[in-house]
Amino acid sequence: MKFQQTIAATIDIAGTALQSGATVKMSIKPQPEDTGIYFKRVDLPGQPSIKAEVNSVIDTTKSMTVGKDGWKVATIEHLMATFHGLGIDNALIEIDGEEVPRGDGSGLYFAEQLLKAGIVPQKAPRKYLRIQEPVWVEGIVYRQNEPTKATLVILPGDDLEISFTFTSDHHVTGTQYYHYKLASDTFLQEIAPARTIAFRREIEYLQSKGLALGGDLNTVVVVGDQGYENKLRFPEEIVRHKILDILGDLYLLGPLTGHIIAIRSGHALDYELAKKIISQNATILL
Repeated sequence: MKFQQTIAATIDIAGTALQSGATVKMSIKPQPEDTGIYFKRVDLPGQPSIKAEVNSVIDTTKSMTVGKDGWKVATIEHLMATFHGLGIDNALIEIDGEEVPRGDGSGLYFAEQLLKAGIVPQKAPRKYLRIQEPVWVEGIVYRQNEPTKATLVILPGDDLEISFTFTSDHHVTGTQYYHYKLASDTFLQEIAPARTIAFRREIEYLQSKGLALGGDLNTVVVVGDQGYENKLRFPEEIVRHKILDILGDLYLLGPLTGHIIAIRSGHALDYELAKKIISQNATILL
């Protein structure tokens, strides 16, 4: 039997938000058993808070955003993926802005900070959402502003595994595939360091929409017409980052087991799968 975990001490993080470019301060605090992950906006009257769960999602445009009553916290997926990857069940994130700071554009910075604070077991057993039968969703995603079909399936399994195929007609990236089985040590080695992707031809468009204002070559893998514009951490860093995103998006369900098969999936489709899992067939078991 596995037990729930939290962090041993409060972590203070300040940095730039990836999408808005704003400067943000954030504290991650330990929480008791069976709390879950909560976000609190300490810059707003009454300091409202919200649990990071499927019913709290209000937007999936380029990031996963939770909120209610006119306020929000955006780009939570890298931090949520790190909680998922390290097995942290209970934490409170106090933040003074609308978006989680970018760190290094991956989950690695958050992982290093959490490990530095320490991760401690709690007395309550961990509750897993176990997939009982296949669940799948299909949709349209946009690659370089062109629509393309995407598919996301989760099959029953004793562990959490992800098989992701990233496809693009861009001659630099081509098709990338990676298979990952969740474990805290392999998360740090294989998935946490993978950074966000941006195509050079898309950046001006995104910035015109008020997105991608806080990225740079240290925090984003930029794909130019002639090649990558910065040094890669992995040959298939793009698809590894897509797995990081799925780990964060689906942690809105809490710990789960199953084999995820993804083709071109993004935040919107991850959210649709999470909703369907809740409505269709998952069972919570210790």
